[in-house]
Amino acid sequence: MTTSTKNPADFVAKAPDEASRKSSRIELVGVPSSPGFAMGTVFPVANREFSVVDETLPESRLAAEEQMFLKAISKTSKEIAQIKEISETRAGIKDSLIFATHLMILQDPGLVNGVLDKIRKKHKNAKWAVHVVFSAYIEKFEKIDSPAMRDKAADLRDLYNRLMSAMDDSGPVLEDVSHEDGVVLVAHEFVPSFLMTLKPGQVNAIVMDTGGRTSHVAILSRALQIPAVSGLRNVAALVKSGDTIIVDGADGKVIINPNEEDIRKFHDRQEMFERQRRELFTMRQLEPMTRDGKYIVLHANIEIPTEADKVTDFGATGIGLYRSEFLFFRKGTPTEKEQESAYRHILEKMDPYPVVIRTLDAGGDKLVSGVSAVNESNPFMGWRSIRVCLDREDIFITQLRALLLANTKGNLRILLPMISSMTELRRAKACIAKARKQLEDEGHKLPVVKIGSMIEVPAAVMIVDKLAKEVDFFSLGTNDLIQFTLAVDRTNELITDMFQPHHPAVLSMIYQTVVAAHREGIPVAVCGEMCTDPMSVLLLVGLGVDELSMTPWSVMTTKKIIRSINFEDVRDAALTVLQMDDAESVNEFLHKKYAQTIMELGISGFVGQVEK
Repeated sequence: MTTSTKNPADFVAKAPDEASRKSSRIELVGVPSSPGFAMGTVFPVANREFSVVDETLPESRLAAEEQMFLKAISKTSKEIAQIKEISETRAGIKDSLIFATHLMILQDPGLVNGVLDKIRKKHKNAKWAVHVVFSAYIEKFEKIDSPAMRDKAADLRDLYNRLMSAMDDSGPVLEDVSHEDGVVLVAHEFVPSFLMTLKPGQVNAIVMDTGGRTSHVAILSRALQIPAVSGLRNVAALVKSGDTIIVDGADGKVIINPNEEDIRKFHDRQEMFERQRRELFTMRQLEPMTRDGKYIVLHANIEIPTEADKVTDFGATGIGLYRSEFLFFRKGTPTEKEQESAYRHILEKMDPYPVVIRTLDAGGDKLVSGVSAVNESNPFMGWRSIRVCLDREDIFITQLRALLLANTKGNLRILLPMISSMTELRRAKACIAKARKQLEDEGHKLPVVKIGSMIEVPAAVMIVDKLAKEVDFFSLGTNDLIQFTLAVDRTNELITDMFQPHHPAVLSMIYQTVVAAHREGIPVAVCGEMCTDPMSVLLLVGLGVDELSMTPWSVMTTKKIIRSINFEDVRDAALTVLQMDDAESVNEFLHKKYAQTIMELGISGFVGQVEK
């Protein structure tokens, strides 16, 4: 029996169809997945079929089939490792974790042994065995109504296609997509590894039927700054090769065969985008101070040490969050010297500015080989973050020693993630003291280090007054705080609308944290995605937050917002909002009060939000 399967990663560019250029205008609205504006010529990403034959083989052929499969695993692993390395350079460590997951899947005993069993025990050929085993896993994940599970199914399809191509000795076929008018890739579905094979500037935008804002492809598109719209359902069937297409990644709009008015508006908006971007760079050296003299500290979040080299170029005056798990993703469990070298690079490069380094935050969606638990039913609320560190004190002490040794300039701040009790905080502080004593006994002279706690679970807010007495600063992780407070999985498209940063419960928790911290004379920072939304920035400043930390390129936009306001005005507005009892009322109030201001500031990427 022969089965044909399709590879969504293979690119097929057909000759331009002149009739399609004259077809009628079609406007679609999908999910805004990566901001930016682009116009270009459609190149469909089509499917290539694999021929899979169900053969029962004699014993003499089994060894060869087994070797074919194992070589395909090896070849695919090398390809993924190379793609991961490219991704780390172009998209950053955080977004390249997708490919670290792919490498772990390729080593999964269930998959590998499942295929080998089909070959050895059922006497089946390697291609058929891969097809049967992978299809079963893909079908299982697709039946689960969860965006995270659909992402896993997409990951498996990606690896399946690569393994089948490796056994065909072919690999993905990428045509020359260069075109004088620019290229917009359109497909039913893209896979992450395909996106990373594109050269910088090779395409103007990507558009797809499936996916959402939290899909792997959307995440990578944003990291690579490629405008993208997903969730369009049938765009792949509506376009033809050679069609002209406009993509608005900020609003999620796509126009196929635009008319002259559409094109004029596109050019106007694109010109405005470039003008705003040039204007923002004039903000770099200006102080992030409100009109009435309130200074708000602006820091940058980074993923890899080399990002510290350019943080100040964007106007940041420190690093508000360095996610130290990047080292563990790259090297498994790195040595003390390896960690010290990485931390020292950041601390010395940023001197005299402060650097907040979060201790290992393994678990949840951040799988660390040899550390993270496997097969947890609810990993986001399982064995992760500080829980892992306190249970694996050997790993924790090694990291703490490396941090303390790297702090030659005295600008280190240690941040403890997911603290939910005084017991956890005190145990973590005891580990820091233990590491410090070890080093001092070895003859090292160490500067004093400030210690902070993340506030990202409701339990921490409930005891925030007690926590404030034992730390030097707080850092609000608003992404998790919103998720845990509202019991809303922020990756689940079915309840996306329920993930409300401006929910009264969330705002009350932020305010409680600020009040308790200021009572003890310690600052409060926010390092979540709220820092990149203008409405939220105005609200956070009004609630009394002292520091905002964000992606480096967002610093200039936030600085422009801060310099346009009076602190007394936003404080009064925030106190008014705290009296409201639903997110809809809060958002309506903020829109009426600030939409015009934000529009007048001309902050690109947020225009669509305030127009709605």
